[in-house]
Amino acid sequence: MEQKKIDEILDHINTKFDENVPRLVKMMVRKKMGSLQSFETDSLPDSLRICTVEELIFIVKHGLDTGKLKI
Repeated sequence: MEQKKIDEILDHINTKFDENVPRLVKMMVRKKMGSLQSFETDSLPDSLRICTVEELIFIVKHGLDTGKLKI
């Protein structure tokens, strides 16, 4: 992926993260994000590798709403 596209994605995430998010929540999210950094891409299931960003966002939202995702 081109560096320009990567920067665009990171800028978008930073903007969303900075908007109306209390400091305590930011600290908790940063702590949880640390565990994402330890994910080995080779260990991810095929279902996660092939899902789109839109599908992943829907799955995460649904998991949080139903209590199936515990983060």
